Amino acid sequence: MIGHRHAALVVLLSIAVSGAVFGMGCTANPVGRLCDLGTASPQVTEVVVASPSLDCVSRTCLRVPLSRALPPGSAFPSGNTGLCTAECSSDGDCDRVPESPCITGFTCGIAVTVGPFCCRKFCICKDYIVIPESGQLDTPKACDAADPQNACCNLTNRQNNATYPLCGT
Repeated sequence: MIGHRHAALVVLLSIAVSGAVFGMGCTANPVGRLCDLGTASPQVTEVVVASPSLDCVSRTCLRVPLSRALPPGSAFPSGNTGLCTAECSSDGDCDRVPESPCITGFTCGIAVTVGPFCCRKFCICKDYIVIPESGQLDTPKACDAADPQNACCNLTNRQNNATYPLCGT
């Protein structure tokens, strides 16, 4: 017969093993899967953020213009497709899924400066954009909250501020 101590050890080991097995491959912000942007194909210079996108865990699909030569093995989304993205604070928040056509990984940066997603940081495929020598994307001038001319409602102190009437609740 197995003693109570051995039985408890077996239960704890079982929990640890099942946690390790089921936890593998789970990420907080899985990004990079191909997703549908809708019915119209974007222009080559157009940035598109589509939400809700049922193809993505975050429900957000992004397509940025191709602004550099693709690295070997990479593929740029064609037609009306983009890559699943997620909001982020740093590059470490962007967990690339294995099936992604984005080879070099993702960086965290501002994709658009207008509309409902203005000045929000998203995971952007490094294969498609030029990364500055600093290794970080610059914050666009339109997203400087200290400049009162910038009216993006996602900036600090814009919501419910009489100076920015379009940023009501």
